[in-house]
Amino acid sequence: MTTSTPRRRTADNARRRRRRKAQVKKSLWQRFNDNEIFSKKKPKKTEVIAFTRELTTLLDSGIGMGPALLMLGEQRKGTMLGDAVNGMAEDLNAGLTIAESMTKHPDVFPKIYVRTVSAADRGAPLTTSLKQAADFMDTAASAMAQAKRAMVYPAMILTVGIGVTILLLTVSLPQMIGLFENLETQLPLPTRILIAFSGFLRTYPLFILAGLVVGVMGLLRFKGTERGRRITHHGMLKLPLMSGVVLSSDIARASGALAALTEVGMPVPDALDVARETVGNDIIRAALTEARQGLIAGEGLAGPLDKSGLFPPTFIQTLRVAEDTGTLDANLKRMSEFYQHDAQEKVKSMVGLIEPLSTVIVALAVGFIAMSVIMPMYSALGALQD
Repeated sequence: MTTSTPRRRTADNARRRRRRKAQVKKSLWQRFNDNEIFSKKKPKKTEVIAFTRELTTLLDSGIGMGPALLMLGEQRKGTMLGDAVNGMAEDLNAGLTIAESMTKHPDVFPKIYVRTVSAADRGAPLTTSLKQAADFMDTAASAMAQAKRAMVYPAMILTVGIGVTILLLTVSLPQMIGLFENLETQLPLPTRILIAFSGFLRTYPLFILAGLVVGVMGLLRFKGTERGRRITHHGMLKLPLMSGVVLSSDIARASGALAALTEVGMPVPDALDVARETVGNDIIRAALTEARQGLIAGEGLAGPLDKSGLFPPTFIQTLRVAEDTGTLDANLKRMSEFYQHDAQEKVKSMVGLIEPLSTVIVALAVGFIAMSVIMPMYSALGALQD
């Protein structure tokens, strides 16, 4: 009886957690009926970052979690973030941890953010976990804002280029098709391709639009499945520019969480089990899971990570030295800072290549149309001279 009771309690707790997660997920129709679609504006990432830093400051000053949440919730009264903060205060009184309460507000706190904060549930200092969550979110928000600013010009170029191309194919080119048909020479292949494509656009515009909408919705739905998510994450690690950004970001998060947990005395296997939850890419998370099994088997941390073939040699070598010298905490902190900065630089490089690439794409499209229109004229002139 004494052995079955803890197991029964563990099973009951697991069932309660599953029920709480099931209650969090609402369909779009349920959210519409509950007036959650247009009632309150979803908070910006900068607002969540500011709330996290304010909460950390209050906790460092000695104020309890409950009073701190009530104070911050009152300051944000009438907003979605304020409602979430007040709900967290009530959940804490009900016995939930702060990370468990945050999972009930997925529109306010991103999954990666909650995973980072959940490190406090396994022994890491709460203020440290909150600071890391804010830092990681701040870095991602800064990179995203920078990418959006840099994408304005390429997006304008692509939009204008696509608009001009469609206008040429549907308005200007049809008026010239009659001229091309009167030529007594065979039209070049590019011209025939362009005429066929123009006819297709003018004959089936609604079908093309419907096909695009269905295709995008199908891709989004497939991406939401487990298989689609795995294929997407695997593809992100294969793209030349995107892979570096994803890998550096995940290494920074996992290293920071692992350093914070081992610093407070948590065993490395348990700390790695929590740190892998801060990773956003499923392929990298699976590699960390296998590394944990190798760590338990006595293979160390650097060896199993090296076998995955995902992590940079510098990262692996630093881990080997840290394990040999017993300086894992300090080296993990340094690597977290290094790869966080590295991710920012790679985002800059990636965005810097998009602008000239978009210009080249538009130039090639317009050049192809111009060549397809001019080539029949030269062919007709050559036939007349002969």
